Amino acid sequence: MSWRARLERHANRLWYETQTPGLAYRALERLYRRFAKQRFHRPSGRPPVPVIVVGNLCVGGAGKTPTVIALARRLAARYRVAIISRGYGGHSDNYPLAVGPETAIAEAGDEALLIAREAGVPVWVDPERSRALQAAIEDSAAEVVISDDGLQHQALARSFEICLFDGHRGLGNGHLLPAGPLRQPRSRLASVDLLLVKGAGFSLPGAEHFELEAIGFRDLDGSLTEPLEAWRGREVDAVCGIANPEGFADTLERLGLKVRLHAFPDHHRFLARDFAGLDRPVITTAKDAVRIEAGMLGLPLRVLEVLAALPESVYQRIESHIEEFA
Repeated sequence: MSWRARLERHANRLWYETQTPGLAYRALERLYRRFAKQRFHRPSGRPPVPVIVVGNLCVGGAGKTPTVIALARRLAARYRVAIISRGYGGHSDNYPLAVGPETAIAEAGDEALLIAREAGVPVWVDPERSRALQAAIEDSAAEVVISDDGLQHQALARSFEICLFDGHRGLGNGHLLPAGPLRQPRSRLASVDLLLVKGAGFSLPGAEHFELEAIGFRDLDGSLTEPLEAWRGREVDAVCGIANPEGFADTLERLGLKVRLHAFPDHHRFLARDFAGLDRPVITTAKDAVRIEAGMLGLPLRVLEVLAALPESVYQRIESHIEEFA
C-alpha cells in the first residue's frame, strides 16, 4: 500500500470513526482556524452572469461531479451553459484551458475530462477560477456558468451556492481540518443557498435529498453493454481511486454483485501492475475510467454508469434564480 493510501485510510478513520481527535490534532485544528479564517465566509462579489457553485463543506466524495453533469444537461435545454473547474490533477501551460473529450488527462485532470465527455457543454479549467469564468463568458458566450467545486474559492464571484453532503458520512466528527473533514465551520452553511444530501442517514434543516442511480455498465469506449440485472450474483473486482471507495462497493453490493474491493488513493493514475493478480471481471467508476488505458489488463472491464437523480424542486429553485438574476 502506498503512503498516500495509508494517509487517506488514516484520515478517514480519524474523521469518520473518531468522535474526539487527540490533543495534537486539536492543536493543529486551532492553527488551521486561525490562518484559514479569511476563507470562512461567502465572497461578496457579484458575477456578470448567474454562477452556480457546486461544492462541499467536507473533504471527500458526495456526488459532486454527477450533480454538475445533471445540472448542465438540464439547464442547457434553456440556456447557453459552461462549466468551470480548477482542473485538479492536471497542468497546462495555456490557461484558461478549453477542455474537450480528447484533451489529455495530464492537462485537464480526471474530473474536468469526465465532465467534458458527459455534460455536452463547454468546459474551462484554470487554477484561477475567475479567469476560467471570464473565458466561459467571453469565448463560449455562456449565459449560465456552473463551477465544479469552488465553495472555498474567495476570488470567484458567485450568485448561487450548492453544498453537498454524503448521507452516510454527514459531518464526520464535526472538526475542522486536519482533526476532522470540515474545510469551513458548520456556521458557513447559513449563507449557502441549497443543501443537497446524497442518500439517507444524515440530514440538515431545509436540505434536499437525492440518489445516485445506477443505469448500466459500459465499455471504456462509452457504449452501454449490459443491463444491471445481467450481473446480479456475479463475483467482481471493484477497482477505484476515489474519495469514498466503500460507497462504490456498497452500490455494487446493493445491485447484487459479490464484491472484492481494491481501493487506491483519490485521483490515482493507474498502471498495468495495479491489475496484476486479478482474476474476476473488473468494475470501475466513470471517474476512474478516464485514468485507465485500454489494454492495461487482459480481463473484462466495465464502467458503472450513474446519474444524479435530483428532485424537480432543485431544478426549479435554480431556474427561478437564473430568471430572477438581473
